[in-house]
Amino acid sequence: MKLKSEKIKILAFKNTSAEILVKGMDFPVVFLPSDIIKDSEIACGEMEKSSLIICFGQKPQIKNKICLELVAKKQDKIISTNFDINSFKKQLELNKIIYMESQNPGTSYCNLVYWNCLNYIKEKNLKCKFLFVHIPFLKNSQ
Repeated sequence: MKLKSEKIKILAFKNTSAEILVKGMDFPVVFLPSDIIKDSEIACGEMEKSSLIICFGQKPQIKNKICLELVAKKQDKIISTNFDINSFKKQLELNKIIYMESQNPGTSYCNLVYWNCLNYIKEKNLKCKFLFVHIPFLKNSQ
């Protein structure tokens, strides 16, 4: 996975364990204000100028691992990530990062942002690749 040569952007929700995780990363980071309308607007705006985006949110049910969200759902519609998930998983394994894959994003706020972003890519026929990764709440990662 050639991360350095791409226009990569990291998104994370403010005031969450995701914000703590991404601080100090070597990639440009955009913090989402945890606003149901603004978050999707900001994320979609970043897609216009990026080739690859990873968005981090937190999920209370996971502990000591990350969760790769493979799909977003809205009512009975499903959109799969367009991200090269196999290449990403290889990097996680090489770095001994424990992960799980999810095909069930639920009806959470994070899923709404993910749906809006994947749908925007589809509607605008953008080349930007987008993946949503859930991480544990800080108290669940110790």
